[in-house]
Parts: sequence; C-alpha cells; structure tokens
Amino acid sequence: MSVAVAELELADGRRISYRIAVSPHSHAIRFRLSARSGLVVTVPRGFDRSRLGAIVDGKRDWVADRLERFVAANPPPVGAAPPREFRLLALAETWRIEYQATPAKVTIVRTAGSGRIVVAGQVENVATCHAALHRWLVRRGRDTLAPWLERLSGETGLRYGGVSIKGQQTRWGSCSARGGINLNYKLLFLPHEWVRYVLVHELCHTVELNHSSRFWDLVRQFEPGAREISAALRNAREYLPAWVLQPATA
Repeated sequence: MSVAVAELELADGRRISYRIAVSPHSHAIRFRLSARSGLVVTVPRGFDRSRLGAIVDGKRDWVADRLERFVAANPPPVGAAPPREFRLLALAETWRIEYQATPAKVTIVRTAGSGRIVVAGQVENVATCHAALHRWLVRRGRDTLAPWLERLSGETGLRYGGVSIKGQQTRWGSCSARGGINLNYKLLFLPHEWVRYVLVHELCHTVELNHSSRFWDLVRQFEPGAREISAALRNAREYLPAWVLQPATA
C-alpha cells in the first residue's frame, strides 16, 4: 500500500494533514480518523487523484465532528488551582474571580459588579468551579455575541433563523440548512476583529452553505481582511486559558 500526504483546511481556519493510502483491495474511498494515525483517506488503485481534494473538502464537517470527540475524550491538562482572573479580548473586559465556600450542593457564579464575579458553593472542587465558570461564559455569550450577530445581520442584510451559544471543542461557529447559527462562547477570548469575521462567516453561510468561491466572495464583501484573519485563526487556541479548553463535565 503506497502513502502520500496532503492537507485539509477546516471551516475554522485550522489546517490538518492527512495521509492518502492507495489500496489494491479497496473499491471505494474510505475515511478513517484515529488518535494514533490521524486522518487517513484510502483510495482504490488507479483512482484519479485530481478529484480527491474536492471529495475530502466535502468531508470537513465529518472531520471536525470526529476531532471534537477526540478533544472531549482527551482534554488537555489543567492546573490544580481554579483561575483568579481572565480577559475577554472580544469585549475588552478583564474579570477578577473570588471564591466563597458555602454548604450549598450547587456551585454557582454571579456577577458582583464591574469586572468582578463570585464563585460560591463547593469551591474546593476545581472541576465544579470550572463547570460553573463555563456556564457563566455561556450567559456572557448570550448577552453579547447574540446582539452582536443581530447588529451584523442588519448591517449586511443577511438574515438568520436563530442563534445558540455553545461550548464546541473544535468549531468557532456553524450554520444549519435552516439558517440557525451556533456560536462558541470561547470566541469571547479572541480579538474583536477575529470574532467579527467569524460572525460574518456564519451569516454568509445562510446564503452559501458551502465554501465555494461564491461563498468567499461574499465573505470578503463584508470583511476585506477575511483571508488574513482566517489564517490567523489557526493559532487562535493559544488565546484560550487551559481551564477554558477543558470540557465542562462537572
């Protein structure tokens, strides 16, 4: 079996390498993604390689879904102590965190004035504190990202069917066939102009649910720096604190 290497760009701007394996025993194209081998695309002997790029590109959502599962199953290590402060670059906000131990079984986070939040409850449990902070970020995303998307919809004339704020592991946003948009609250940690680009990107998907040249022409119509920002987003996870990368499981 012969092997070659190519590259796939995901919707969030990240690039991943994949191996192309040619098998004399294969009669169809097969996709396999594993923690050990990464993405492997197996093609039959004699397959026209010039067609493969478009076929793999069409599997981007499948690849992103599998990557999300891998990240959730193998979260990065996180420090033993809960965070004391974090910055939301998209909103130019810095939040200081205070912890209050209480007998309550449920750990909650409340906003206690400008730039200050309080985590109260079983604060000796780091995972519980992280989960509570994730829930606070969801609420902050609803309060800020949803209105931001609505403003951009008015500016661009691109209508959408609704918005949800989630905590995806590998996607900054997505758009359904019905025009529903999902946004990742982790966007709040990224630079303002990058977040605006992601919102415009998803709004353009309400017209072109693909990544064709027509789609990118539409994106650049509203965001001339789309190419540069898309490239910069490949390293966007560097802006996220380790505890934010942890799936909220508690």
